[in-house]
Amino acid sequence: MTEVLTQSWTNEEQLEELARCKRENKILSGVVRSVTTKTAKVLEDGKYVDKSMEVAVFLLEGGIMAYCPASEFSDYEYKSLAGFTGTIQEFVIDHLDLEDKTAIVSVKKADAIKRERFFETLEQLDASGKLQEPTFDGVVWGFNPTNRRIHVRVSGVDCFIMPNDWSWDRGRRLEEDVQRGEKIQVKVLRFDKERNLVQVSRRHTMEDPYKKLQLYMDTNSTIAGKVTGVDPIHGIFVKLDEGVEAKAIKPSYLEEPIVGDIVSCVIRKIDRKARRVRVVIIGYPRGKKKRKDLGAFLFE
Repeated sequence: MTEVLTQSWTNEEQLEELARCKRENKILSGVVRSVTTKTAKVLEDGKYVDKSMEVAVFLLEGGIMAYCPASEFSDYEYKSLAGFTGTIQEFVIDHLDLEDKTAIVSVKKADAIKRERFFETLEQLDASGKLQEPTFDGVVWGFNPTNRRIHVRVSGVDCFIMPNDWSWDRGRRLEEDVQRGEKIQVKVLRFDKERNLVQVSRRHTMEDPYKKLQLYMDTNSTIAGKVTGVDPIHGIFVKLDEGVEAKAIKPSYLEEPIVGDIVSCVIRKIDRKARRVRVVIIGYPRGKKKRKDLGAFLFE
């Protein structure tokens, strides 16, 4: 059943504030409280008409409710906006219906304003040879399992991150690591305003963990890790504290490790170009995990 919109404001003071924001084309932010099908005002042929459609319901400061029709949420056509429930979005006041006392907002128009400002900034940085210097805030909005690209919204622009530019850990499973709605920092690698394409990198905002690992090796320091794999052919693998997975060996006097063991290691070799590390396990600081006896159930 299609619902009618609840009144957005309850007093003249709230209406005056909304009207001021509309006049100034001010970009506001609010939480998507819910997504539902409602009868909302939609601009068609130069005038606003009532139309039943999916609507994102926003909660603003002071308890003000605002409504964004699906057609004004994004240039990209989503099957449903339900996945955006609970997220914080930016928008402009698009229309104030004095008869119904409802505020219609547009995320898409706010994005257009931010997009123009963003590209102006990028062009200035590019002209001065400083494109990759500043860091920008972004929000993850999707992951494409086919080409493994991560999609990030930065200043109203839908940017993309190539798989190797998500983090320094190339072995990480992006399907598990990328979280929709996550706030991240990125640097711009290149852009094409005409095609509305911007390639960004999260990895470039992070310190290369191999620099710190090199320091550990140079000073012969120990480093903690967790056993992530034990294979009779491929050997032992340890996830180090710095988030890098290393190939490991152990002296004969130590027990065989099992997955989940916390180990202390010494780094023996680093190949930064190939992104490979070799370590020697020197101990089990928390003791050995007990190997499950597959036949134990017979005596339970």
